[in-house]
Amino acid sequence: MQTLFKTLARPLLLFIVLLLAAAPAQAEERVRLRVTNPFENKTPVAVPAFRATGASDREAALAEEAVALLQKTLAFTGYFRMVSSDAFLEEPSKTGITEQDIHFDRWRSSGAELLVTGSLTVSSQAIIGDFYLYDIFRQKSLFGVRFRGAGTPEETLRPLILKLADKIMVTYSGKHGFFNSRIAFVSTGTTGIKEIWASAFDGHAPVQISRNNAITLTPSWSPDGSTLAYTSYVHEKPDIFIQGSWPGARRDLVTAKGTTNITPTWLPGGKTMAASLTIDGDQAIYLLTQKGKIRKRLTRKWSKWGIDVSPVFSPSGDRMAFVSKRSGSPQIYIKHLATGRIERLTFDGKYNTSPAWSPAGDQIAYAGSRNGHFDVFVINVRGGRPMQLTFDSGDNETPSWSPDGSLIVFSSNRRGRSSIYVMNAYGTDQRQLVSLPGEQTAPVWSPNLTQ
Repeated sequence: MQTLFKTLARPLLLFIVLLLAAAPAQAEERVRLRVTNPFENKTPVAVPAFRATGASDREAALAEEAVALLQKTLAFTGYFRMVSSDAFLEEPSKTGITEQDIHFDRWRSSGAELLVTGSLTVSSQAIIGDFYLYDIFRQKSLFGVRFRGAGTPEETLRPLILKLADKIMVTYSGKHGFFNSRIAFVSTGTTGIKEIWASAFDGHAPVQISRNNAITLTPSWSPDGSTLAYTSYVHEKPDIFIQGSWPGARRDLVTAKGTTNITPTWLPGGKTMAASLTIDGDQAIYLLTQKGKIRKRLTRKWSKWGIDVSPVFSPSGDRMAFVSKRSGSPQIYIKHLATGRIERLTFDGKYNTSPAWSPAGDQIAYAGSRNGHFDVFVINVRGGRPMQLTFDSGDNETPSWSPDGSLIVFSSNRRGRSSIYVMNAYGTDQRQLVSLPGEQTAPVWSPNLTQ
């Protein structure tokens, strides 16, 4: 799918193109996060085998799985580099996991700066983990924590380890990560029909959310992550629907008043949304209730070519970025909702679309066309020169920020067919997120969900 203007499926694509052409708590201590680009020099972390308090093969396997999951999750953040077990000079699972058992000089020689130790106690309906994080150079414990998961160990191990990863991130950076978030996207699957899917933040357990048997596009998460709004051709024209963010949830029609109703987005607070509606032949952005009642028109007709689409609100809700061709080519604009003032944000390139506001509110990621291909850029909301994040790798489009602002998810056809990729906010560590049949496009990252 090629940007918002290019990806609303062939019927809508033709329409748009025509118009556009026409535990006991220990004292915690925060690790200093490197300034500028924190991903340039990843912090080396040692995660040796966890101790299994029981003697069963099942417990040993779960302890091994827990270590692998924590290593993978910490590496996924882009902040950390895992130290190879070949460099370990002792095994805390045998010698002890608490501070008095740790020989810091031995761990310093491994090249690690941080050390994670742990033990797991497993029963038929629960799993308990005791974990410690150590600063090797300062030779001290940063925290000791106990997590308990109720349910079968196989079901609760992943949530338990993700809690540990988040605890490490808070200690390391001072803010929560994205470990309880999800990513929604469009997939053709095996049927060839575009439907909404969702996965965990790392691509784990992708599931189909919508089953409309009709082209379904542009998912948007509600602020609490419980609901998805999207555009679908269920009634043979693009209309806006909302649906619970789990498979089989009820689908409700929001609006069908316009001939073309597309690109819904939620206003912070979750009571209203904005969307681009074509009413009386004029494509503009409106503020709507969840029942579809129009509360306010947010953009006015600039000219016969002044199509306005792709609204997205700042985290504070005081500004709205959107795409318009009012200047002659699709560009990104920002409207100040209190005053009504509209400023053009992008000037480089002739086709810029799919704006995504950063969680901190200071940057906007977008897709821009250069030399016949789309790439992902980031620009300060005050303007200036954009920073290009993807290069020479097919079309890279529809960026969306992680809840903590450290990662950006996007779609790319760099390997032939479109799939979902993720990179850090500076453009490095680009890797494929999901591997599914068909094509995957238009990813959007949820907020962190309530546990």
